[in-house]
Amino acid sequence: MRGPVGILVALLVVLFVANSVMFTVKEWEQVVITHFGEPVRVIREPGLYFKLPEPVQRINLFDKRLLEYDSDPSTIPTKDKKFVVLDNFARWRIVQPKVFLRALRTQTEALARLDQIIFSEMRNELGQHLQIEIVSESREELMRKVAERANEAARPYGIEVVDVRVKRADFPPE
Repeated sequence: MRGPVGILVALLVVLFVANSVMFTVKEWEQVVITHFGEPVRVIREPGLYFKLPEPVQRINLFDKRLLEYDSDPSTIPTKDKKFVVLDNFARWRIVQPKVFLRALRTQTEALARLDQIIFSEMRNELGQHLQIEIVSESREELMRKVAERANEAARPYGIEVVDVRVKRADFPPE
């Protein structure tokens, strides 16, 4: 009786230890392994990997795919002292996971930072143009410039802004 119980307990211990030192990375994920909170290794390829048990090393999973940022509508002043209500969205991705982990830690923090960056770049760029240009004439070119500048501003956070688009451009209610 003691033999089968001992084997079962030993098997459970081995499975528990194996589960705490092995992990898988899916093809849409990238992982930063931290050793006592300090990033030590980045894994971008899918597969089975090993690490030290949980209190010593932790895994931080980040998505490699394009992610979506969707802002709330905001009022932006134009060059001709009029206002435009813009509802915009952006596509972005984490390109430097170690930098991203140090600077922002989570996608929620990244979205908050992107909100600040993109809104600032929108105000700067659209404030130099007339309302009619923004609403109809050169919106495509303006959004390309906003995306380029937002990408430059987001680079120190390990983020690449791929595209910024306007969903809706309206005149204010007044």
